[in-house]
This record gives sequence, structure tokens and C-alpha cells, in this order.
Amino acid sequence: MSTPTYTAISFAPVQGFIEKSRKLRDLFGASLILSYLSQKIVEEFHHPPEFEVISPALINHQEGMPNRILVKGGFIERDRVRNILLKHWQHLLTVCRKWVEDNVDAEYHWSQKEDQVGKQKGEWERWGSYTWEVFWGTGENPQAAMEDLETRKLKRDWTAINWVGESSSLSGTDAIAWHRLGQEHSRPGRSLSDEEQQELERFYLRLAWILDDLRRSKEPFPSDEALRKHFQKEDSGKFITPRERLSIPELVKRLATLPRLAKQTGLTDLDEGFKDIYREAGYWTGWFMGDGDKVGDKLKQLADRYPDEPEKRDRVLTRFTELMRNWGREFKDKKDLFPQGKGRVIYAGGDDFLGVLYSEDPQNQENPDKVKPIEAWNWLLDLPKQWKTLQADLKQELDLDFTYSVGFVWAGHQVPQRDILQHCREAEKRSKSLGRDRLTIRVVFNSGQYVQWTCPWDYLDILTKYRDRDGKTGVEANWNHLYSDWSHLKARHAIRLRELGSEKNPIDRDLALAMLDLYFDDWGQDIQKQRQWTRIAGDNSEVAVVRWINDLVQVGWQLCSNT
Repeated sequence: MSTPTYTAISFAPVQGFIEKSRKLRDLFGASLILSYLSQKIVEEFHHPPEFEVISPALINHQEGMPNRILVKGGFIERDRVRNILLKHWQHLLTVCRKWVEDNVDAEYHWSQKEDQVGKQKGEWERWGSYTWEVFWGTGENPQAAMEDLETRKLKRDWTAINWVGESSSLSGTDAIAWHRLGQEHSRPGRSLSDEEQQELERFYLRLAWILDDLRRSKEPFPSDEALRKHFQKEDSGKFITPRERLSIPELVKRLATLPRLAKQTGLTDLDEGFKDIYREAGYWTGWFMGDGDKVGDKLKQLADRYPDEPEKRDRVLTRFTELMRNWGREFKDKKDLFPQGKGRVIYAGGDDFLGVLYSEDPQNQENPDKVKPIEAWNWLLDLPKQWKTLQADLKQELDLDFTYSVGFVWAGHQVPQRDILQHCREAEKRSKSLGRDRLTIRVVFNSGQYVQWTCPWDYLDILTKYRDRDGKTGVEANWNHLYSDWSHLKARHAIRLRELGSEKNPIDRDLALAMLDLYFDDWGQDIQKQRQWTRIAGDNSEVAVVRWINDLVQVGWQLCSNT
């Protein structure tokens, strides 16, 4: 009997595909598409006994399907994997393109003509062929296959569209999706004429009008002027605004959330009650992004177990992903996860997740309740409870210690969503770089400036210990006392966050620790005695300690202050 071959499969870009999103709906659409493509690959290769998908588990549950796949069986050609991915991606593109063409009357130039098949691809066909990188590795055991995959990923497998000219208002590089895209006389870099600008505006006015109410697809279009007046109303342009200029992938992510198209393509559709984020002045949102710590190392660790019992080793790998994916499914579907329903989990694959605390955009003219900063803080305090059971199961069944690092961004209403996602990723990365198993809170103001604080989960409750000069604690406490004292000491250079270049003026933690003792029940002395500063601040140096306390004051004042 020949030794079975293992194949590790992955594709990209994943984070870039998600991050190029304008609305909450785009994020959902991107996560649905990624899960859909992963599941189609999994379904293709799970045919025991010839082929068996070892990881991920729960192959019939599409939502949150990871894009890293391990298959046991005979030799799998890389082109076969690529063809499966492109087949289903192209099917999705075709469904979305035909829906637009059937609902917005125009003379379309954006796809391949019949006489050009085999000669010249249209814009949609180019995106169908060149959007994804496919990576593939093989070996006689899971560890060898995963290592081969990582080696092959060093070589790029992607051909960019590299379109330059009238481009999407989000990416700045991809062409605007409209009916005259791909017209023969158009060329990169050419500005649109006044007539073309009017046609472009009319295209998006009509597309937005139909998407606001799909029943309008059977009605004649109003005049351009009537449509402009219609979209001056506050309750219009919910699905897409006429001012948006989407590229083809951006348009597909938006259309993927239409229930009828989701059903037609096999995507998991959204509930009918889906609402976007209400982001008017004064309405802040809280975005959280989490990732399991050293998941790749844990997979390698499990792959090295039971070298003489390959079937048992494979079962262990499958069980690991089964536990992770079950947790992700339960986490996403939990009804009481957010305060008064003010939030959504956008995706949860088990080892990573993304979600948002927000005020839902209402259908009527009434303003929704705001998510208060203290609500966001209290929610973060309880977040580690969500994976306690998972941690216990992984320890008991697989003898693995498992933790999460999370980035949380509390953002003003004018901060662009694409910037928020980048802040989330940076905050999560900071949590990992400072020791993992911790949270980074980043408060991003409308100006783009931000303050941040990173803390291990088990020390996070320090902010609840705050006591002002009057002895008040909790929501009754006045954080202005600490904030004003701290600011005054920094202004007088009694507390410094960096060296001033003189040996006579080094950074000294003593005064900063005294402030901790004064306002946080002698917490500074306790940590000094326990010698835990390296674990808490990532370093035991004077500058690391003082900066950590400074960050605590800045973020605590933003989230916990009652003023």
C-alpha cells in the first residue's frame, strides 16, 4: 500500500479583499464570498476514501470556512485547485453582471463579446481570471505539506489588472464599474467627457434607485432630475449611494448580500432585517478584530504527534478545527452577545473573528440609541468569557493552551471604514507583538489622531478600580481628576514619556507609580512587588512602564469618564 499524500491549499488575497469595504454590508459580502469559495474547494476534494479533507472540519457549514485546507489522498494537481476556485468565482461574477444588465437598461461594453471569445477578455472576464492567487503544497505527512505550502507562498501567483484611469473612489486603482467600461475608444488615463460623466451619473442613479426597492425593477425609470431629488431624502441610498463609484469586485461584494442573488449562487444570505451602521455626528462605533495566538504553531505541534499512528494524528487535527469552528459558529449566532442587540459579528472562523458595536440605521426618521463608551468598555471586560469553554475543551482533549489577541477600535463617525479596518489590524498586531493573550484599545478621533492602550486580559479590570479624589468609584467617579493631574505633571515635565538627552533628566517611574497607587488602590505597589511589568507592559524599562500608565490614563478617560 502506497503512502498517502497530503495537500495543503490556500488562496489570497483575503485581508485585502475584506479591507476594501465602504459599508458593513460590504464586509458581510466579502466574508460570504470567501467562505463560499473555500467551501467549494472543500466539497470538491472530500470524497472518501480517495480524498478526505482533514482540516477544516464541519465541511457542510459554509459560514466562516477558513481558506487554509488540508487534504489527504492521492496527488492533487495545482491547476485543478485553481480551476475549481475560478469556476465558482466566475459563476458569481456572471450572476451579478447579468442582474445589473437585466435591471439597468444601457448599452454594455464591460464584458467579453461573442466574437472575442478566445481572443480578448472583457473587464469582467479579467477579474474572473486574475483576482485570486492560489497556493499549493504537498508532502507525505501534514507537516511536510504545510511547510511546502509556506515555501511556495514566497513566490507570487497573481497577475494584477493594473488598470489606471477613471477609477474607483475607494481603491484609487481599479476601474469604475459602469456600462461603458471597456469601450474600444476608451484608454487608460483618459478623462471622461461631459457626456460620459452624465451617463456615469445616470447609471449609478438608476442602480441605486432599484437597489433601494427591488420592486422598482418592473417600473420605468424616473428622470435624472427626479432621481436626484429622490436621493436628497435621508432615507434613500441605503444599499448604494449614487455618489459611490464602485469597481467590479466592490460591486459584487455589495450585490452578494441581495437575498435572491445569494440564493441563486449558493451564498449564505443575510437576514431580511439587516441594517447598516448609523454614523451621524455623535455616533461612535466599536470595531473588534481577534485572532488565535500561534495557531500555525499549534497545527504543526498536532501534526508532529503520533508519527506512528497517522490515522490518530489526522483525527486530532480534524478535532482541533472542529472545536474552533463550532466555537466560531456559536459566537456569531449568540443572541445576547451585545448590549441590547447593538452589534454584529461579521465573521467568525474560530481562530479569527471580526465584529462591530454600533447603532443600527433605522428605517424611520428617528435617531437610534447611541452606543455609550462605558457600554463598549463593559462589553470588552466580559469578552474573554466567550472563549473560556473553548480553552477548557482544547486543554482537556488536546492538551493545548489557547489564547486570543484582540484589537478594539472606538472610532468617531467621520473615520472612514477602510481606515477603521486598518486600525483594527494594527491594534491586533500590537497585542501580539507585546506578548499575546491581551487586548489593545485604540480610540480614533475624527481628525485621524488616536490614543491606545494594551493590556493582558487578566489585568484589564484595573480601570474598574479607579477612585477619584472624593472617593467615588465606578460610573460615579470623576475621571477628570486623574486626567487633569496627569496632564499637569506632564506639562511640568515631572512625568516624561521620552528621554530629553540629558543624563540628569532620565525617565523615572516613581511618580507615575505613585499616581497609580493614589487613584487605583495601591495597584502600582502590587505590580512592583509581583514583578509583572514585563508581562503587563511588554518590557520592564522605565519608558515602557511610564508610557503604559500614560496610555491607561488616556484610554480610561475616553471610555470610562462620565463627562
